[in-house]
Amino acid sequence: MALAREDINFENIKRESDVKMLVKNMVQTNNMIAHLKDEQIEMHNEIKSRDDAINKLEDDIQLLKKEKRWNMLWNNSLEEDIAKTQVFLAIVFLINILFTYFMSR
Repeated sequence: MALAREDINFENIKRESDVKMLVKNMVQTNNMIAHLKDEQIEMHNEIKSRDDAINKLEDDIQLLKKEKRWNMLWNNSLEEDIAKTQVFLAIVFLINILFTYFMSR
């Protein structure tokens, strides 16, 4: 009865509390949106760093493939040089044997 004498309107109180709850929910929603944006930025940075790492690895793979090709060519060239040297030494050895044979006669 005391409330009725002071003209307190329960509808106004209810509306004010609804507005407070809405404001509180909006603040929480804004905080959540800001948090999600921060996470999105972090994920974007992680993806960017992963892409950079992948690009570096791909460059390294290309360099290794080139180096492998170069090593294969160099190895083949080395084998050819060894074969030529062996033939040359065999000829020199044969000439030496022939020279020694004819000198001993």
